[in-house]
Amino acid sequence: MVIMGEQADIHVKILSAASTDELMGVYDGWADRYDQELLHDWGYTSPQMAVRLLLKSMNAKGLRVLDAGCGTGLVGELLKKSGVTAVCGIDYSPGMLEQARKKGVYDALDMADMNQPLLAPTASFDAVTCIGTFTATHVKPEAVNELIRVTRPGGKVIFTVRYDYWCATDFVDLICGLHTDGLVCIDQLRLEPYIHSEGSECQFVVLTVL
Repeated sequence: MVIMGEQADIHVKILSAASTDELMGVYDGWADRYDQELLHDWGYTSPQMAVRLLLKSMNAKGLRVLDAGCGTGLVGELLKKSGVTAVCGIDYSPGMLEQARKKGVYDALDMADMNQPLLAPTASFDAVTCIGTFTATHVKPEAVNELIRVTRPGGKVIFTVRYDYWCATDFVDLICGLHTDGLVCIDQLRLEPYIHSEGSECQFVVLTVL
């Protein structure tokens, strides 16, 4: 049951984690309850929105997508159900990756720190999704540069940024700079509900790589 205005204790721990190791410990311990609590108890709908936005602009058939910060595979599962041909995932939490493997929808799953350069070759994906990863104590805004690098020209990069993190960082300047430099076209910037149970919001960003 979703009750507006509440913030789960575990979400407080996530937002206040003092280090990456502490954060990964929270995620690893939460992994087996993640889907139930996030989707059903908290009313999390960003994965559905991300897949809808992607498939409005790209045909699922033949599409190769990187699900960056894939967690337990909520986005990957929806992508495969929608007919996307190939989905690869990366995450820094072993516990989350273990749950994602159980879904059986990823062509490859790898552990990766998104604050570091990605191992994927340049222009190796048709699209990248990164949903629920850019939040306080998580991945830094500059990681967007790597998401763009691994996406082919004409491909899409779709990601969410928790709104309080958006306001506290230089995300706006970063994205506008990428647009001004001719690296991307900003298709959409839209404020959407994030965690319904706490009444929070997120920025949805849709970019076309040039």
